[in-house]
Amino acid sequence: MISLMAEESERNPGKATRIMLVGDDDLVRSGLKQMLLRATGFDVVAEKRIDQDVIEFVARTAPKVVVLDIGSHDENDTLRLVGRLSAASLRARPRVLMLADQHVIDRNLTRAIRLGVSGILLPGLTQDELIYAVRQVSNGHSVLQPLLTSRLFVGLRNLAPFGVEEGRGDSQTVVADLSPRERDVVAGVARGMSNQEIANEFCLTVATVKSHVSSILTKLGARDRLQAALIFLQYSLLHGER
Repeated sequence: MISLMAEESERNPGKATRIMLVGDDDLVRSGLKQMLLRATGFDVVAEKRIDQDVIEFVARTAPKVVVLDIGSHDENDTLRLVGRLSAASLRARPRVLMLADQHVIDRNLTRAIRLGVSGILLPGLTQDELIYAVRQVSNGHSVLQPLLTSRLFVGLRNLAPFGVEEGRGDSQTVVADLSPRERDVVAGVARGMSNQEIANEFCLTVATVKSHVSSILTKLGARDRLQAALIFLQYSLLHGER
């Protein structure tokens, strides 16, 4: 499992992580619920089919993580729901962990990340893989299964420049706004390095790295480190940089 590390979020180790399961298949939801409840620290606060009421249920139950199983549901409709969740005015916006088959991911991997998905998993995952992914996402990290990493690069190679509706102009323009040091830092982020590892490599303090990351997210118009890495990787592949 690949985890792009985010800044450590504040959390109470004695408080269970609130999880909402969303998907049309009752058996899949039941299986996911049983796997999660076998581990400590999780509370499944809601289960819901994919429909127009999902955001209302999220607002009502305030989950920290939404585990979204696309299953056989229309993938475009489901991804529009992810976009609405990312844009909704919620007192606590949940992080979305998406489950989808390989064909759906092949068509939508980069789009899903752009729309705000924090983790992407394939069906048939083990209990350990699910628990690891939910914990990583709930703590502010972003997760891809190793098999999907190569798919991400293929998608980036074929991707047209970012449109203004999903980012601040194309990748060449937005990355050009970064200072040389910010490019070093975002390159480290794209390599999956933690703040401490980036600080060690470039002889910086962790506080300085965090400041650079905050500035990078603002300049790139990125929601999180995973989306910033996506923009930088697209730029690197298109322009032959590291």
